[in-house]
Amino acid sequence: MMNIKILENRINRVVNLYDNLEELINNLPISLPDGAQEQIKKMIFGNKDINNVISSLKDRRPPRFFMVGRTGVGKSSLINAILGKYAARTSPIKIGTNQVQRYNYESDGRVLFEVMDTRGIAESTNNQNTVAEDQLKEEIEKFDPDAVMFLTNATERARMDEDVEYIKQLYKDIDREIPLVTVITHVDNVEPSRIKENYTDSKIRNINEKKLQMENLLKKFDLNCSAVIPVSAYIEWNSEDPHQLDSEAQKKLHIEFDGRYNIEALLDFLETNMDFKASVYLMMMTRVDKAIKKIADKITSAFAAGSAAVGISPIPFSDMAILIPLQLILITTIAYLSGTDISKESAKEFLISFSGIGIFGYGLRVLAQQGSKLLNLVLPIAGSAVSSVIAFSGTLAIGKGAIAYYIDKKSKDEVEDIMKEASKDGKDKFSE
Repeated sequence: MMNIKILENRINRVVNLYDNLEELINNLPISLPDGAQEQIKKMIFGNKDINNVISSLKDRRPPRFFMVGRTGVGKSSLINAILGKYAARTSPIKIGTNQVQRYNYESDGRVLFEVMDTRGIAESTNNQNTVAEDQLKEEIEKFDPDAVMFLTNATERARMDEDVEYIKQLYKDIDREIPLVTVITHVDNVEPSRIKENYTDSKIRNINEKKLQMENLLKKFDLNCSAVIPVSAYIEWNSEDPHQLDSEAQKKLHIEFDGRYNIEALLDFLETNMDFKASVYLMMMTRVDKAIKKIADKITSAFAAGSAAVGISPIPFSDMAILIPLQLILITTIAYLSGTDISKESAKEFLISFSGIGIFGYGLRVLAQQGSKLLNLVLPIAGSAVSSVIAFSGTLAIGKGAIAYYIDKKSKDEVEDIMKEASKDGKDKFSE
């Protein structure tokens, strides 16, 4: 498994590329017409998709989760299951109501998650609750959560209507678009409860029935929940009472039995729906081996969107004078993410090798014929207009090909197939 420090170093190298973009452009294996460099920098820094990805990599931060659920629903166990290790609560933050807790999960001096926990609020029915809800609204605005996790126990049904009504009112009060995921916990206790791994068809059917019941309840209350995800956070550690250990002993705990279920689906939802600054950090803390590819996919999509803009933007050069440098920068970025020390010659050779696919229709098939005999790619100064759909699908294919080649270590034939499929998908997607 990749070390998180290795991933951090690779991401930092990518950030440094863009901090020194002018130097990168100067080292590209192409002859640019006068003024093209400034146009390329403008296309990159001025494109919100590209700029958002790079700034998010630079400013990555711990995710902020707002968790709602009754006592014993398994919030701490869920955090441990997400992390894949035992994480004790640390750094509590006192706020205005004793019905709300804020704290950080930390490891080795690094904040992993920031959590706001509303333990007890939904269970209280006294008159003080009105004041508490006003305070809660204020604290949520300060906390600025990336996602709300509404946790409900799969084996309990009492007062569920009341809990859903509470969530609906909460969203109405805060009046903000925050991703909401309903997490059905303790599905390992769904019948047959003795089965804690390798779930049978019968157990899965029962779990899906619990999911359907919750979806219908949310629909009944007209609560627009982004997803309902049933999970098990069941883990047996190499200590029967890990919560009684000191922090140093907790760091040494390891999983003896792993009964987790569907945690990957929950992570997929969070990573897809959260702010990318938090999403990057979450991937780094939980699925470091998958983080590289997910980041590369995000960068590829951003560059494809940026390339599409070239086809509709009036520029004083040929479209190729902007598109080819953008594609070379994309290739270099993905190579850096993979840990490859790519040279300008190897970046050029990659682009030329697959030019018949990645830039098909650009009038550059001659590059494939000339191959690496060309010391530099000589780009025309005028003419050669490219449609947005071709620019988008071609750059998408180049990015997907670079991911397959540098990160997945695919063969040339496999890369070609992946690029052809990506080009087709890009055209279909752009036409939607």
